[in-house]
Parts: sequence; structure tokens; C-alpha cells
Amino acid sequence: MSQVIKLGNYKGVEYDIELTPVKEEEIQAELDALVAQNPNKEECEGPVEEGHVTTIDFEGFKDGVPFEGGKGEGFDLTIGSGQFIPGFESQMVGMMKGETRDLNVTFPEQYQVAELAGQPVVFKVTVHKITKETPAEMNDAFVQSFNVPEIQTVEDLRKRLSEQLAAAHAQEDLMRIEDVIFDEIIADSEVELSDEDVQKSLEQHVNHMRAQLAQNGMMLEQYLQMMGASMEQLNEQLLPTAQKQAKFQAIIDEIVKAEEIAATDEEVDQQIKMIAQSNGVTEDMVKAQINVEDLKVDFARYKASRFVVDNAVDKQQKA
Repeated sequence: MSQVIKLGNYKGVEYDIELTPVKEEEIQAELDALVAQNPNKEECEGPVEEGHVTTIDFEGFKDGVPFEGGKGEGFDLTIGSGQFIPGFESQMVGMMKGETRDLNVTFPEQYQVAELAGQPVVFKVTVHKITKETPAEMNDAFVQSFNVPEIQTVEDLRKRLSEQLAAAHAQEDLMRIEDVIFDEIIADSEVELSDEDVQKSLEQHVNHMRAQLAQNGMMLEQYLQMMGASMEQLNEQLLPTAQKQAKFQAIIDEIVKAEEIAATDEEVDQQIKMIAQSNGVTEDMVKAQINVEDLKVDFARYKASRFVVDNAVDKQQKA
């Protein structure tokens, strides 16, 4: 276990952070994004043009025989999006609603299905619906189309967006304040780190990175291969951060002891309930997956960190 030789001052730590204001340009950017993401949509009979969204049935044939994976029904395809193989969308230009047309295309040489790579095929396509999109206009009618009872006007929307941006900035500012406070406490403390705690922190950082990559459909090993790096090099790169985290953890545990902070059963139960709700599972399922005692320790550490932040002093307010 790591040992705190000297616990730095953690009460009344001073910080000087400029809070982030909500700027008019930010609100306007959000409004512009809403307009761009919600164009006016109008059905038409045709002809199909670049930019139109078509609802189609299609089936692909090679040498007159349907091939696997080449059929779809009720598929929405934006003409010009490049979603289908070259030549498919361009040959649909000019089609009318209800029309069926044979499209002669050739799969790319590097196509993932070997038997189709570089091969000429025919797609029989039927257009069921053609939708053309035109830019929306930011006005009260546009705002009301979202069916939010408390937001009926552009001014209502601006106010809501301002509140959301202010909340996001406040969260970011709090994180910056915490970084300043805890960096000062870490610098003012002396800790003898154990190899075990550093290794545990290192594994946590690697697992966090692994989980983030998995969300994007990539394995850590694939990422390292792309970067031309090894696991040893990654560990070396993450080591300073892991050491800092281990030191911070030891300091927080020391503050927990010094202030006699503990997590109550009620607080732990509330945490379990929140975890269950956010993951759409039962509380019993959560309890089966976690160690309740570990959760108590983690929540006590959280309370200790809040204690430090709540007792910190904003130099600007002090002045």
C-alpha cells in the first residue's frame, strides 16, 4: 500500500479560474445546426435528382442469378451520398415514382466479397417514394414543429439553448477548478507509492482506453498496430499519469481518514439504484456484478473530494 508521508493543505485551497461565459456565437451555432439537421421535406413524383431521398426496393443479379446480400426493400437512399457502389445512384437520376429500372454496375476490384470483386452485375430498382429537401427557416413555426410545450418561440429556444450551454460550461469549469485544487494538494504532499498501487492505476487507464476504443469498434491491439506501438510503449507513456492517479488516490484516502468520512448504507443504496436505472437493469443485477464494500470506499472518496472542493476559496470572490 502507498503511504502518505506528508498530507498537504487541503482546506481553504485557493484557485483563480475565469468562468466560461455563454457567447452569442455559440447560441447561433446551435440554432444553425438545428436548421441544417431538420430541412423541410416534400414528396414529389420525380424525376429523381441529386440530393433527393428515395425509398427503393432493389435486387442484384450476376449472370441473371440473384446474389446473396444484394436485395433490399423499403431502403432510403440519398442520391449523391455515395452509399452504394459507383454508378448505382447516378443511373437512378431521372427516374419517376413507381418506375422500375435496370442499373448496370461493376463492383470495385477491392470489394470485400471475393466472388463479386470487379464483376459486372445488374440491379433491378423500383422507386416507391421521392423526397426533396429544402432548407428550413428559423422561425416560431419551425420551433413549434419539435412539439415541446414549453418552447413555442425562437426566443424560448434561445433561452433553453443558453441554459444548456451554461450548464455544460459550468461542468467544464468545475473540472478545471478541481484540477487546479488537486494539483496543488498533490504538489504539497509527499507520498511513498507502492508498485502495486501504480500497477493497479495503470491497468485502470489501459482498460479505460480499451473501452473507449471498443465504442468505436476497434480493439486496443488494432490501435497499437496502427500506431506502430507496443503494449510496453503504451504502459511507459501512461506511467506518469498512473503515478499521479495513485498518489491522488492515497491522498484522498488520507483525507477520508482525517475527516472521518464514510459512506452510509442509504447513500450506497442510492448509488446502486442510480446505476441500475442508468443501465436499464435491476438493483439485484447490479449487486451481483459489484462489490458493495468497494462501492462504499469509492463513494467515501467521492465525498472527500467534494469536501475539498467545497472548502476551497475562489480568489476572485475573495477579492
